[in-house]
Amino acid sequence: MISVSCSMCARMGKHLAAAALAGAVCLFASSAWAATEFKLSNQFPPNHHLSAGMRVFADKVAEYSRGELAVKIYDSGSLYRDAEIVKAIRSGSTEMGLVPVNKWSGMIPAVDVFDLPFAFPRASILQGFVDEAGPLFDEAFARYGAKVMFWVDYGYVQFFNSKRPLKTPEDFKGLTIRAYSAGDAETLKTLGAAPTIISSAEMYMALQRGTIDGADTGMPAAISRKVVEVQKYMTLANYAVAEFLVQANLKWWNGLTPEQQNAITKAAADAEAYIREKVATAEADAQATIAKAGIAIHVPSEEELAAFIQATTPVRETYLKNSGELGAKLLPIADKARR
Repeated sequence: MISVSCSMCARMGKHLAAAALAGAVCLFASSAWAATEFKLSNQFPPNHHLSAGMRVFADKVAEYSRGELAVKIYDSGSLYRDAEIVKAIRSGSTEMGLVPVNKWSGMIPAVDVFDLPFAFPRASILQGFVDEAGPLFDEAFARYGAKVMFWVDYGYVQFFNSKRPLKTPEDFKGLTIRAYSAGDAETLKTLGAAPTIISSAEMYMALQRGTIDGADTGMPAAISRKVVEVQKYMTLANYAVAEFLVQANLKWWNGLTPEQQNAITKAAADAEAYIREKVATAEADAQATIAKAGIAIHVPSEEELAAFIQATTPVRETYLKNSGELGAKLLPIADKARR
């Protein structure tokens, strides 16, 4: 039998207590210094240039917050799809998400300003418009519990078809063309085409089967969605822009400290600038790839563009009628930016 003195027991007890206290301190320290993570829902695949912009944002958030904040990105719509993201942000189901602007049109019809034909023919015009109109959008989204973090330029929408070059409004007559939104459908209808709203995922099959004659889409998307395999002509008119933005749940945002908000705001500015630069490169590369694929590219002359603009004037009138007070403020800003 081994006997242990009371003094030895006391010493062992002190060592055990000290060890337990040290472990508790370490656990508290590790939890106290752990980064606060928040979610960002992204509908694009990881290899898309917009997804690269989301990663720039995440990296900069970690840098500017000194590791206090961490962004968890969910690519490829794995958290929420584009049709679900507005509701998810408003409810707080996700702290942030990449949102197609036109998904707000049911609640804020004025956002369809980006679908107005030939309103933003150059990237500098679009950027000037967003910079000046930003506060108006901020106020409108805030009413629905959303906060704009940064704008995400996707690029321009072009006319594709398999029948003939589209050089004048008359060339659209008799063609069934895929539209990506209600605003885009209004433009096609005004030009004389028969629009049908089809998702980008279903676009290729409809074109391949001949269900539709053409499609409105961006040049990078025309490559990634294989539209170039089943089309013959493209009109490079830069007639509309597909605009996105990263938004946050407003209640969540208001719960952050000023230091955390400042870190995220700085990261957002860096990501927005990065994406704008990448979009310009992606557009140029895509145009070269489309030309190599054998697509006949028509660049409208000034006279042809003037005819398109004149033909689609009713779309502007309809927009003003349906977009309320906000639309009446946004359209003059767009016109001023274009001058």
